[in-house]
Amino acid sequence: MRFLFINPNRYIARDNIWGVVNSITPPLGLAILAAVLETNGHEAEIVDAYAENFSSEQIVFAITPDTEVIGITSTTPEVDSAIALAHTIRNRYPDKKILMGGVHPTIFHKRLVEDNVCDMVIRGEAEKAILRLAEQQPMKDIPNLTWKAEDGEVVVNPEADEFVQLDDLPMPAYHKLPMGKYRSAIGAAIRHPSVGMITSRGCPGKCTFCYSGMFGRKTRFLSAFNVYQQILFLKSRYGIREISFYDDTFTANKKRVEQLCNLLLSNRLDVSWSCFARVDTVKPEILKLMKKAGCHQIMYGFETIDENVLKAVNKRVKTSQYADVVAWTRNANIDIRGAFMLGSPEETEDSMRATIEYSKKIGIQYAIFNITTPFPGTALFAWAEENGFLRHTRWQEYDLSHAILNLPTVSPEAVEVSYRAAYKEFYFRGSYILSHLLSLKTWDSVRIHVEAARNIFMNIVRGQ
Repeated sequence: MRFLFINPNRYIARDNIWGVVNSITPPLGLAILAAVLETNGHEAEIVDAYAENFSSEQIVFAITPDTEVIGITSTTPEVDSAIALAHTIRNRYPDKKILMGGVHPTIFHKRLVEDNVCDMVIRGEAEKAILRLAEQQPMKDIPNLTWKAEDGEVVVNPEADEFVQLDDLPMPAYHKLPMGKYRSAIGAAIRHPSVGMITSRGCPGKCTFCYSGMFGRKTRFLSAFNVYQQILFLKSRYGIREISFYDDTFTANKKRVEQLCNLLLSNRLDVSWSCFARVDTVKPEILKLMKKAGCHQIMYGFETIDENVLKAVNKRVKTSQYADVVAWTRNANIDIRGAFMLGSPEETEDSMRATIEYSKKIGIQYAIFNITTPFPGTALFAWAEENGFLRHTRWQEYDLSHAILNLPTVSPEAVEVSYRAAYKEFYFRGSYILSHLLSLKTWDSVRIHVEAARNIFMNIVRGQ
């Protein structure tokens, strides 16, 4: 069979900071599916409409007469665009089968099939299902599939018996992607070209604002050797000089991190990198090894400085851990990008103010502020829906920059005011601007950061 996978374009509001700093990351899930199909004798192409900034018409133009199944992935903020695209394809090519997958379709699988938006949805992990679909096995025998029978009944097949082992999967089909269009988030890379990688599935944390249903409760990892092989391939084939690891918690498996670092060091692979980490998954020794192996920045999910808020979102860390982690990371000469959330359950104007002040005083190089967003499928969404705290379900606004929760302790308006104030106060301090510009290594990096700062300021002004 011949498949076409589509990563839809997405709308980012003008006052959303992510429109300035966001990365453009390869749709690795689609690239792995394409590789699985190719390895087993089937054909698959990918249209990354986000990286290419394609319109619906340009996407539809990529559909060839011999394309049999069109797969569209979607997260919550882009689902409206994905649905509109599916309708366009349905009208133009009524004989093509439309498949949807990704987080949002996994949650609303029955509704999407019932409403004839698509013919089927693969819920959660898709590698086993996509291969059986390509082999044209009976629909009822395909795990994780939701589909419509001939009598119009929506059928929800059982889940797969087990999840895949990541080392058993082929390398993503990078040759199907516009590799020259990808880049790390502003401030995340010190060398270019850079690209994002995800080398695990799942997270050891059980925070209420994250959805863990896609990949199960147990965190699975690509082995250090296979991670190294992918980095080596990206460097030799595409000239990649920097990797941004976008795993939810890259440091969750310390042994794997140690093995990868030793591989990078023993083979003298000249690649710099950054990653995400929880504050309870690092120690001084591993941080020093990571630095030697090329790590220059870690993003920690501090979220808040208020213990009541941390408990309300089930973060399972203590604010007392922050100081040690900041000190250890700075002593290892690794930059820190702090991630903070505003507008969580139990939040107050005072707690938001305390979090903003904390971000400014701890000496971190970058800060990312997001408005706490109750994505469908999360415990936070269920709690908000049950208690009447959801303001609306206009999915496009579930973009981390709009207040979706109507909390009893703080107003949505106050949350959005704090969100804009946080960026303005953190990035436009005179001392920060001077020290930050002096720390940049090249004039090109200075230019990029000055332009980003200008755009951030304009976004803040537009949002006021």
